Amino acid sequence: MLFDLIRALLAALVVAVAPGWFWAGLLRDSGDYAERLTYSTALSMALVSAVALIPTRLLGMGITLPVALGCALVVFLSGLGAYLRFGAAKGLDDPVFPVPVSALSVPTLALLVPAFGLALGVMIGVIPGVPVEIPITGVVDPGPLVLITVALLVFAAGITHLVTSPRTAPLGERAVESPPLLRPGLRRLLLPAVLLLALARGYLGPVLHDWPFMRGVDLYSHAVMADRMMTVGKIQPYLIYPPGFHTMTAEVSRLSGLEPLEIFPVLAPALLLLVALALYTLAMRMWGPEYGVAAALLTVLLGGTYYYFNDAMYPNLVTSQFLMVLALASLVGVYSAPSARTGLLLAILGSSVVLYHPVASMYLAVLLALVGVYFVLPLLFRDRRRGVPLLLSFALLGSLSVVYAWNTYDLGQVLAGLAGGPGQSTTDNAVAMAVGTQRPYEISFLLGTMVSQPVAWLGLLGMFLLFGDARRRMSIPAAIAHLTLFLWTLLLFVGSRASLTGFPQRFGRDLGVPLALLAALALVTILRSTLSRSGRVAAVFATSVAVLLCVTLVGVQMAQSLKWASGPSIQMTITPQIAAAGEWLEDHNTGGNIIVSPQVNQVPSRMMLAMGHYSALQSFELGQLIHPRDLPPTGPKPLWDVLWVVTHPNNARTDKILRTYDVRYIVLYKNMPDRPIQDYWRSFQSYPNLYRTDFENRDVLIVERRGSS
Repeated sequence: MLFDLIRALLAALVVAVAPGWFWAGLLRDSGDYAERLTYSTALSMALVSAVALIPTRLLGMGITLPVALGCALVVFLSGLGAYLRFGAAKGLDDPVFPVPVSALSVPTLALLVPAFGLALGVMIGVIPGVPVEIPITGVVDPGPLVLITVALLVFAAGITHLVTSPRTAPLGERAVESPPLLRPGLRRLLLPAVLLLALARGYLGPVLHDWPFMRGVDLYSHAVMADRMMTVGKIQPYLIYPPGFHTMTAEVSRLSGLEPLEIFPVLAPALLLLVALALYTLAMRMWGPEYGVAAALLTVLLGGTYYYFNDAMYPNLVTSQFLMVLALASLVGVYSAPSARTGLLLAILGSSVVLYHPVASMYLAVLLALVGVYFVLPLLFRDRRRGVPLLLSFALLGSLSVVYAWNTYDLGQVLAGLAGGPGQSTTDNAVAMAVGTQRPYEISFLLGTMVSQPVAWLGLLGMFLLFGDARRRMSIPAAIAHLTLFLWTLLLFVGSRASLTGFPQRFGRDLGVPLALLAALALVTILRSTLSRSGRVAAVFATSVAVLLCVTLVGVQMAQSLKWASGPSIQMTITPQIAAAGEWLEDHNTGGNIIVSPQVNQVPSRMMLAMGHYSALQSFELGQLIHPRDLPPTGPKPLWDVLWVVTHPNNARTDKILRTYDVRYIVLYKNMPDRPIQDYWRSFQSYPNLYRTDFENRDVLIVERRGSS
């Protein structure tokens, strides 16, 4: 596995990190190498995948080794040429709003003491909480009573801060700049330490328990889609899905010589590092480096982030918690320093969200629509120097997004349908299946587990600090940046409570990202209170207790998150016996299709398709077909045919289905580690004269219809 890790990391460096280095210097140069590396990675992922669309869409070819190397080389050399011709970007290093000294008042801190104390009591088990089936962060939910009490205390503390904080300084007086909480040398040491914690959270569990396999249920679908990008250059008709992530996976696979299912165990844990780097970059651009370090640290506490990793929902994590965050960081750059370069950076990174994931595309579309209505249009009349670049960058972003989405979502058919034309696109059907079919998380589970208590309560306090900052004399870029952060948080929270969004649970998992930014603002402000507190013993005592409880709350949650992540995962769907069956299928794959017995959700069938290098036929249970949500664009008929075959092994219609779909093997589960199985295999064993056993072990039976070969 160590050799696989080295090969995968080197391949990822070539196609997903290095190509964007000079583009990052051209569009968003920075003296901070962590920020430069973050933008280089984001631009590499955006541009290399976009360039790969040219041969795959225009020529109909897959991602070969020459294509993978050629795309990376084109992006790298074009960036180098542009950098040498136009030089590095200038004047973009300062935060949009260096926060003045704003120590929390004693009454504010006094209200935070019982709030943090209650939250800590639930986390360490002193105060009873509500057990959770899938803890994710290793703790129980606070329960509705504690949740309401803590929320009211933090809310009261926030109101108290607004009432007691100093008003805007009179005109002509300069705000006192805040002293640095961390010395530059210490900050340079703390950031790598925080990034190591993020890596530890990802790698501990797989190294100790998973390898050579990987936890999660969605990685098999991603392997199938990456395999299709390597062979035919498109994902359809397997699923309606944008090609960005799977194109990048295919390129890493070609360069490393590893199959996608061999790449994920060694490279997927490193994706948690991207979230920490993205939040560091955005928080640093908003308020300064120490806030960036705090935001990166708080990513280790986010339950939603780890849920994506633990469930192998890698495109969600890469898009909504990395690419979108950097798109918003580039938007802040346009606010503060409008230019062709900052506008181009926003367009590239914003459109890459559409290239990588549909739900994050919905977030970004709604957020940018709100920003356009409330900020861009007014700026066109009040401050054309900022308004015009914003409008042009939004126009370019939208144009690129349409290009990326046109084939994936069949936009031509969608537009024809909107204009009253005949027919309905597969995208329309997919949207109709999703809307209103997923229940939102319970609020205590959302805040206590998916977000985590420290991030939830500090994030709520940070919201009030945003409003407190708004009372000071801040620049237009700072005001708009703060309002954008507020709209982002509000959008995700509202979306997490409404089933009509189609994906309320994904809104809830991503809610922790903007809350982590707000929590970083609150955390640093609380720690700064110790620098300016002096005088009465009561004031010093209240400050010390609040800081101690805050730090302890964060520390305990971090320890529990790391402990949970280092344990075995309940999302382990594979066993050595199942892997052996998949290897047999791969070795005997001479074309045609396979049928896999449908089990609880579609994952077991997709797992066999991925291991055997097939992309059809998928298998769904009866309940999923009656109440569909995640059906492939081929429609339900092939799925009903599969269900007929496994329930009617001796039937004339079964013979016709096997011939129609050129079914070579029927794969039947006998046992799975994470769910009960439907024992379809027994009925096939009852017909030895019709079906020949080609492979069998404790967990899987593979049969072949006699006379079919």
